[in-house]
Amino acid sequence: MTLRVALVCPYSLDHPGGVATHVLGLAGWLRTRGHRVVVVAPGSGESTADLHLLGTGMSLPFNGSVAHLGVRPDQAMRARAALDGADVVHVHEPLTPGIAYAAARAARGRLVVTHHAHYRPGLLAVPLRLRSALLPPRVSIAVSSAAAETARAVTGVQATVVPNAVGLPEAPVGEREQGLVLFLGRLDEPRKGHPTFAALAERVPEARFVAIGPGDAGGGRVEHLGALPDDERDAWLARASVLVAPNRFGESFGIVLVEALARGCAVIASDLPAFREVVDDPAVAGFFPVDDVAAAATQLRARLVSPADPHAAWQAARRFSWDVVGPQVEAAYARSVAATADDIG
Repeated sequence: MTLRVALVCPYSLDHPGGVATHVLGLAGWLRTRGHRVVVVAPGSGESTADLHLLGTGMSLPFNGSVAHLGVRPDQAMRARAALDGADVVHVHEPLTPGIAYAAARAARGRLVVTHHAHYRPGLLAVPLRLRSALLPPRVSIAVSSAAAETARAVTGVQATVVPNAVGLPEAPVGEREQGLVLFLGRLDEPRKGHPTFAALAERVPEARFVAIGPGDAGGGRVEHLGALPDDERDAWLARASVLVAPNRFGESFGIVLVEALARGCAVIASDLPAFREVVDDPAVAGFFPVDDVAAAATQLRARLVSPADPHAAWQAARRFSWDVVGPQVEAAYARSVAATADDIG
C-alpha cells in the first residue's frame, strides 16, 4: 500500500541532531518503498515538494542541551497546512512546544507519534499529562525502553519500541589505524562528556585522540577537527579502532554507537541504560561508570591491546539498519490507517 506521509520534526534542520537525522533517514527509506513523503520542519532555505521548511527556530535549553524549535504562531499554522492530503501524519516528539504539538493536535484519525527523549519529568509530569490528553488517538512509538518509560510517565500510554536506524554501509574492509580513538558530539554540551575524553587522552598517551563535532574546546592531547560533513565523519569512523562515548545523562538512544559499529569501529561508552540497549557484546563494546576516567582508561587499554573484529562490530549494527527498522515503522502506519478505516466504517 502506497501512502502519503507527512513527517513532522520539531527541531530545526539548520542545527541537525539525532532526531532530525532520523527523520531525514526515514524519509529517504520510505521513498525507496514507493511512499510519497514530505518532511515538515523548522529551517531556513527554500521549500520543495519533499521538504517544507518553516523558517528559523528559537533556541531553548532543555535536558542538558539546546533545542532549536519552531514556536511562532505562523510556523504552527503553516505546519498544519502542510498536512493536507496526508494519509499518515508522523510527528516526532509530539509534546514539544510549537509545530510538533500543533501538527499532532491537527492530525485527527491518522496520527503516529515517536517519543525520542529520556528525562525525569518531575514537576512537568502533570502539565505534560494534561497536554497529552488533548491529542487525538494515535499509534505511539518510542526509540528505546528509556524513551518509552518517559513517554509512559508523561502520557500514560505504553509506546511500542522501534529504535532509531542508520543506513548500513557495506561490511568493512581494509586496514584500520590501531590506536586511533574518536569522540563524536558537541564539545561544549555538558552531557556529551568531552572533558572526560580529554582527561582520558592524558591517561593513555600511547593512543591518538581525535574529536569531531562543533563547539569550543581547550588544548591538550586531543586533535579537534570541528564539525565535519557526514562522509568525512564516516571516513574517520572507518579508520579508527575505538569510539569513546563518555556521555553523562539524558541519552535515550545510542545512535553514535550504532554509527561507529556500522563502520567496524569498537565502542567504549558510559554505562547508560540506553547505550546498553544498543550493544552489550563484550567482543565489540566496553562500559565504564559515568565520569570515571580511570575505569575508562582500563577499558580502552584492554581494547587497544586486543582490537575488536571490525566485521563483528558491523554485525552488531545490522539490527539498526533501515531494512530492519523501516518495516516496523510501516507496521505502525498500517495500524493507524486500519484504525482510521474502522472509525470511518
